[in-house]
Amino acid sequence: HVNLEGSKPLSPASLHRRRACSSAEHAAGGTWHAACPGRDSMTGAEGEAGKNGAKDDAGDDRKDAGEKRGGVGGDGAEGGKKPNSTMSQTEAAVADGALSDAELVSDPSVLKTCGSESVAREALEALNKGLATKRLSLHGHDLADEAFMRVIKVIGIFSKLKRLMPTRTSVLPVNEVDFSGNPLITCTANPLNGSPEVSARSRQPLELAVQFIRVSTDAQFVVMEDCGLQGTTHDKDDKVEQEVIRLVKKFGAGKEARYAKEVSLAGNKFESEFAKRIIEAAYWERVRHPDKDNLPKLRLDLRRNRIRDPDRVLDALKEGKNAGGAIDVASANDPEERRNSALIVVDFGDQVDRSVSPMKVTKLAAIEKPPRASRPPSPAPRRGRSASGGGGGGGGGGRS
Repeated sequence: HVNLEGSKPLSPASLHRRRACSSAEHAAGGTWHAACPGRDSMTGAEGEAGKNGAKDDAGDDRKDAGEKRGGVGGDGAEGGKKPNSTMSQTEAAVADGALSDAELVSDPSVLKTCGSESVAREALEALNKGLATKRLSLHGHDLADEAFMRVIKVIGIFSKLKRLMPTRTSVLPVNEVDFSGNPLITCTANPLNGSPEVSARSRQPLELAVQFIRVSTDAQFVVMEDCGLQGTTHDKDDKVEQEVIRLVKKFGAGKEARYAKEVSLAGNKFESEFAKRIIEAAYWERVRHPDKDNLPKLRLDLRRNRIRDPDRVLDALKEGKNAGGAIDVASANDPEERRNSALIVVDFGDQVDRSVSPMKVTKLAAIEKPPRASRPPSPAPRRGRSASGGGGGGGGGGRS
């Protein structure tokens, strides 16, 4: 055995000590000594430890990638490790949990995401209040498109900087999220037929909101009222409706799985087919829960939408007029005993009559409005013609 760092051969004792470097140290990023056996030469317990270390590395890589996106740097801020001399001031402060609000707002990763300190302060205020009340609310902020997405992304960065989500499975300690009053999609009219269109780009605020609720919070109460949500194709491929339906499905997996207890979509523009599909999705997702004696129930608020004949929708679901069979659903107007026993309770109150599009209104008005009566052309003034004739006569008298 030859020491590659020098010309002298290694002694048996030195070689033994070099080989005693554990695979865990190598997997954790320790220095590979030149005389240590490579991964390919590991046998027995060493080889198994190397495999396990590689698996741990994969999980750590995913976690580190999330922390880097949130502006947190590497090992110094993980697990309460003591900061070392190579860490930046921000990283050291994060590791000690010492970042003030002013430092958080002026963090480079925050400013790069939100573009200004005013937006950063708005997001931080919402997060701090949410942590104090367990209710994260952007209600009535009227944030549209890019503005909404910037605030949500910055809240995620603050959560990392404040060490609120130390692992990739951690969630914010809030049990209610309220995004009401913020338009989450923007529909534009097709120039040919006037039907509303939603592009992949215009769905991004909604998709980010749903993903944030499902992955980054412990929300049991979700409120998205008056967010301008509506379906477009009204079938199983409707991108908007399918994204919203994810709110009533299971969040997480395995032991981390959780379900929303209440979801409010009041004041949007959903129709009857959407109501059927979201109730079906919520029911079949919950009825498969392993604890059959304590199935997770849901209260669904669909008030002030555009659902025609809600009683007919409920009757069809109860009678099993669908592919899966009868569904245990009750109305908010049913007796208390029935509501307490049902797996899904829906509030269909105060439905809005479906209005026609502006283009159709224009066409109807053009058809129903009676034509204007045509007026005959006005005759030339008599006085002008009389004066002209008189003048001619006077000229004739002068010639005689």
